[in-house]
Amino acid sequence: MKMVRAQQLSYEYIKTVEKDGVTTEQKLQALKNVNISVEKGEFVAVLGHNGSGKSTFAKHINALLCPTGGTLWVKEMDTKNEELVWDIRQSAGMVFQNPDNQLVATVVEEDIAFGPENLGIESSEIRKRVDDALEQVRMTEFATFTPSKLSGGQKQRIAIAGVLAMKPDCIVLDEPTAMLDPIGRREVMETVHRLNREEGITIILITHYMDEAVRADRVYVIDDGDVVLNGTPKEVFSNVEALKGYGLDVPQVTEVAYLLRREGIPIPADILTVEEMVGALCQLRSTI
Repeated sequence: MKMVRAQQLSYEYIKTVEKDGVTTEQKLQALKNVNISVEKGEFVAVLGHNGSGKSTFAKHINALLCPTGGTLWVKEMDTKNEELVWDIRQSAGMVFQNPDNQLVATVVEEDIAFGPENLGIESSEIRKRVDDALEQVRMTEFATFTPSKLSGGQKQRIAIAGVLAMKPDCIVLDEPTAMLDPIGRREVMETVHRLNREEGITIILITHYMDEAVRADRVYVIDDGDVVLNGTPKEVFSNVEALKGYGLDVPQVTEVAYLLRREGIPIPADILTVEEMVGALCQLRSTI
């Protein structure tokens, strides 16, 4: 089943520019005929430098933006259909970059209950959903805490729990670790992978951290509103020169493999992890 399907998706917006006292309007294309397909249960990473259009794409999945061209479907629901907006947002929950912008209550469990309450869910079911969501993100002991007392990584996990309480089939995360320290990043990414692996929730991760995309099922690279690369992480990250041309880095160990190959050392181009590098070097040594 297709969880998300974008066909010739385009988005144009008007930018106001003032120069020498004269105000003019410019049309800018944030997305240009984008085709992306995400299967149910997949973990998909979308990469791109700042301003590439990847966050604009994310906002279309949650119907925060409406296409100016083409179509995007969530579980075969057309996001241009205003009557389906709330069904779409319940199916595809959104987690933003700054958790402080997503937390609305003064107590953790009340914040998680906010979404289900707005849906008119019965109190007993809300209680169950809150408890289940806290358990899923490993934050049960913080149920009665004030969000402001939590670390950045903990706040982001609570934001994810708030989405989980809505019972989504898909979670879209728009650079969820950009404002976190390494510990917070690890906490959030471990949570996201566990939800995908154990709960079967479809994950669409928007990021510019290459190491976060290494464990994805598939990777899309967006540049200047176009999808320029897509495939498995091994297929995408082996294109080191192309990625650098799009203003992106590659995982450090992939960079090392690339440099070794340039020196004539026969190392595979699709190495993504330290373990793979160690195995390749051991195999190379045994042939010397």
